[in-house]
Amino acid sequence: MLELWEFYDSCRSLGVDIIPFVPCPAPGATMRDGEDYAIFLDFSKIGGIRAMKGVCFHELGHAATGALHKVNSPFETVARSEYRANSYLARRFLTRERLRQAYNDGCRELWQLSEYFDIPEADLQKALDYWANQETMDN
Repeated sequence: MLELWEFYDSCRSLGVDIIPFVPCPAPGATMRDGEDYAIFLDFSKIGGIRAMKGVCFHELGHAATGALHKVNSPFETVARSEYRANSYLARRFLTRERLRQAYNDGCRELWQLSEYFDIPEADLQKALDYWANQETMDN
């Protein structure tokens, strides 16, 4: 299971501020000022703890990798930034070892893995896609 303390510990070690912000245009946003990063969270747009974990860990991926983009950036720039943020979640938190443990614990379906890690299915699918792509590249 992914725990929120992992998110908070990572933010603390990276020096990333967490700021509640209503109204944020999205459930979460990451911004940089010079070398300083902050994650803004609009709790009014986050529906439950599982969704909150998805938003938090995704935004942490942006801050940890520096994968930011302007709102009006070209699609390719946005896609690269989102990919880097999503792949950070896989490499740092949804590692091969953690996924293997979930499999050994009986989780075979996407919904089972989502419940096991307590994150949204969409975020888990992106991690699985990342690892499937890595396997393809390794062969």
